[in-house]
Amino acid sequence: MPGLETFIGSKLKGPVQRLMKWQAGLECVDASEKKEDLESHQIVVHDDRLYFRIIYKGAIAFGEAYMDGDWTPGTKLFDVLKKGIETGSLESRFQAFFKFIQFFAANLGLLNPQSIFRSRKVAKMHYDLGNDLYEKMLCSHMQYTCAYWKGCNDLTWTGNMVGGLEQAQRQKLDLIGRKLKLKPGMRVLELGGGFGGLSYYLCTHFGVSVHACDLSVEHEVYSKEHFNHENKTFEIIDYRDFLKRHIREGTPLFDRVVSVGMMEHVGPRNFPNFFRQIRKVIKPQGLFLLHTIGNSVDDRNQDPWFEKYVFPGACIPGPQTFFQPGCIGDGWKLEDWHNFGVDYKRTCQAWWDNSIAARGELPAEKYDERFWRMWEYYLQGSAAGFAARSIHLWQFVLSPQGLPDDFEGRGGYEREN
Repeated sequence: MPGLETFIGSKLKGPVQRLMKWQAGLECVDASEKKEDLESHQIVVHDDRLYFRIIYKGAIAFGEAYMDGDWTPGTKLFDVLKKGIETGSLESRFQAFFKFIQFFAANLGLLNPQSIFRSRKVAKMHYDLGNDLYEKMLCSHMQYTCAYWKGCNDLTWTGNMVGGLEQAQRQKLDLIGRKLKLKPGMRVLELGGGFGGLSYYLCTHFGVSVHACDLSVEHEVYSKEHFNHENKTFEIIDYRDFLKRHIREGTPLFDRVVSVGMMEHVGPRNFPNFFRQIRKVIKPQGLFLLHTIGNSVDDRNQDPWFEKYVFPGACIPGPQTFFQPGCIGDGWKLEDWHNFGVDYKRTCQAWWDNSIAARGELPAEKYDERFWRMWEYYLQGSAAGFAARSIHLWQFVLSPQGLPDDFEGRGGYEREN
């Protein structure tokens, strides 16, 4: 006997199907009527409670229903999610009101979704998930940010374990070092140290010393065990507390600052203070490289499914937020702005391929069927966003005062590719 949600969903089927086609471009096919050849915009519905859940909870229900097996893609999950992103939204018009309230509160300063407390929550929930999974999913330098795929293919890279991802991630690490114009002996501050692979690479390949800050305990443990270096320190501390302490104590200024994959957790409300404080710890002729996901528009409300299951409190910033008072153009000079978001699609799909290939080696009691559906929805949904050019990957290179005319004999900054 069907449950109450299934019964109500069956009565809502027609209207909700039309709503999904109108708002997201998706066509629903009953599992009992499934045809052999389905198209990329079609989904197979296995339980009519999907329709009730969408009306009741909106976009978050679409992801949860996939996790629960209520629907499956007609072709690939990536195709379905990309179609939905390109067409519109799964959010109901009723829930748009609550998103407006959240946006209003955040912009008036009534709510700080990226407070120190909330930032620690993210580190605990996502980045401390389990090194066993990340070791299988990521490259040998444990890079959990976009790779640089220029000139790479997806075949196995000679001499290493993962394939094209391994080469692409090493190219990203090298690109960062070259963009920063690093020279032996320089002091580098890394905000958001991750597993420690970037700081280790910069120490070993460019001869610099690095002080890394991060909030994840698992990151610190892994960094010390696998990426330890005599010229590197790794500290568990919120970036705000570190910058305040450094300024208060008058510690020597850094030659370079780098932040990779942390800006999404800083939050637009905190941008002005973030940029102003960094300017106080870097030398006047220094460089700051900022690697971040960027949004096509200034929408400070994260997708509710990602908010609940992946990165609570995160915000993908739009272009406008980087140029508000106190940020770029107001105390910082923009030397370079590089967008290679299309590379994040390949990166996310490589992560999914590595993850699912290693599923049998990971504990089933820790990573159950529902987890794997969640992980697939997260990685394929992210890949779809980059493929649809709804979100991007930006690397900014900034200088506090503008580089001098005789910088490196050229008269300004020249991008490394």
